[in-house]
Amino acid sequence: MTRSAMSMIELVFAIVIMGIAVMSLPLILTQVQSNNAFAMQQEAILAAKAKIGDMLTYEWDANSFNAATQRSYVLDAINGNFLLRRVGATNMRLGHVQAESRRKFPDAIIFASAIGADVTVPLIVNAGENAGALDYVFTLNLTTSVNYAEDNATYSNTPLNDFTFNPDNAPATPTNIKVISVTVSGGEQNITLRAFTCNIGESTLLPSRPYR
Repeated sequence: MTRSAMSMIELVFAIVIMGIAVMSLPLILTQVQSNNAFAMQQEAILAAKAKIGDMLTYEWDANSFNAATQRSYVLDAINGNFLLRRVGATNMRLGHVQAESRRKFPDAIIFASAIGADVTVPLIVNAGENAGALDYVFTLNLTTSVNYAEDNATYSNTPLNDFTFNPDNAPATPTNIKVISVTVSGGEQNITLRAFTCNIGESTLLPSRPYR
């Protein structure tokens, strides 16, 4: 007659296996937390990129577009680099091509609109909001900042070909460069992405021609 019992060796094996499982729990929890933080970081970056991409589809300035002519012009900037201003009384600047439908200034001087030193627009993206479109897992706070960047760079030969550009120097009066900053905060994330948009106007599309 046999008896069903646990031998000492089996008990030892069971205790060892349980110990390994218990020891691995902190590592599993740490990995899960790390994966969540990475997922939140990626979602924050995606939200910021989407917001910047949306803003870059707008005209460079409220005065850029002329509804009568349906054209987008280069604007005169009060603090713009002098090399980027119009040449004399013409509607051209250095580098412009004198041709129809090419980038140029309007015939009359039109300055870029002053937006102040800093304009901020807050936006909250809630988790699960518009699930079919946004489908964000985390709740994120997006703060958009638009200002002018100093368009005068510092050059030096020490070190060779040194170039210094300071986008944080935000003058209140218009220059030839705007900087769009989107800061995303949520959970432990605090990410800022920047995009620069230059005052170059747009080329007018030529009218379509029928095929012959």
